[in-house]
Amino acid sequence: MFAIDKLVLACALTTCTVVSHADLNVMTGDVNLKISGVIDTGIASVTNVKAGTQTKTTGVDSILGVSNLGVSGDYQIDDDYSAYFKLQAGFNPSKGEQSKDGELFDRNAYVGLKTPYGSVSLGKQWTFNDDWFVGSVFKGGYNSGAMFKFSEFDAVSEIYSNLIKYTSPNFNGLQIGAIYGLKDDSDKNTHGQIFTTAVKYDAQQWMVGAGYEYHEAQDTDNHYKLTTLAGKYQIDQWIARLGFAYADISGPGKYAAIPSNLGKQKAWSSEVGVDYLMTPKLTLSGDILYRKNTTFDTNTTVYRALAIYQIRKPISLLANIAYLNNADGASESLVNTDSGLQGGGYTDRSQLSTALGIRLTF
Repeated sequence: MFAIDKLVLACALTTCTVVSHADLNVMTGDVNLKISGVIDTGIASVTNVKAGTQTKTTGVDSILGVSNLGVSGDYQIDDDYSAYFKLQAGFNPSKGEQSKDGELFDRNAYVGLKTPYGSVSLGKQWTFNDDWFVGSVFKGGYNSGAMFKFSEFDAVSEIYSNLIKYTSPNFNGLQIGAIYGLKDDSDKNTHGQIFTTAVKYDAQQWMVGAGYEYHEAQDTDNHYKLTTLAGKYQIDQWIARLGFAYADISGPGKYAAIPSNLGKQKAWSSEVGVDYLMTPKLTLSGDILYRKNTTFDTNTTVYRALAIYQIRKPISLLANIAYLNNADGASESLVNTDSGLQGGGYTDRSQLSTALGIRLTF
């Protein structure tokens, strides 16, 4: 009762509105606060998780994305300028634990200023690959087939500390962005300087975009370069997607996005996918991903199918199946094993992952 009484009192003193689909907005003067979150959990079965052909079935989290709770807000300074912030804490619902020990706001933690000339934000943030292309073109989650599961391409979806991020206004569908990341020598977010630029054009039926990232290692003179291309096109209930990424790693070092023991190598990866909006509640997706490490001449192919059924607006049921096939010495994985090899899998061994879950978004 005490907590409820406090909420009633707060709503009486300010302006409190509860929006449909579980959104909670609290307004006071020119300040607008929003509480949001994602709970993503289920059960998954994965083959070849040990040196033998062992299958593991267990409760899993983050089938499509990391569960989190967050608060965001904005303050309208005048008609042209506003300040904003966002804080997000990731967690594992099956265990009730933080996603990362010792990091409360491990997803987003930034403050920014929006102007007629674009927005500038500072803090822990995602790059434009994740803002614009992951989900719209590059699909898949942490327990299913996704390009960022490949060892050279984790930066396709990655968050970094100490970022200064600029996003331009939307010029009839055209946007550009730039990021400068300051060096971070802490134990939890270790990386050197980061430089990123991206562009996208989003029309009614189609979207195309490109991104480039340059990462300096925190402890060596080596670097990691990532180039991405992405596009999608929608016709009625069908959405076709095509993505490409190229990684150039000059040598080992402490990077936030890729393992520090990766030696000098180059690799490319592509993703071809299609989404079919079968009904207003049911969406079916299929993807084929191909990764080629040109330095070691290894390759990996992933076939993935996904069904999302929306029970009601905030609640969806998930069914995902992905099959990964390693060839020519590749050791990638859908779910990491105890092999200790690059990619977390076993040489030339496949993995099959089947996941059933529920996702609540508010």
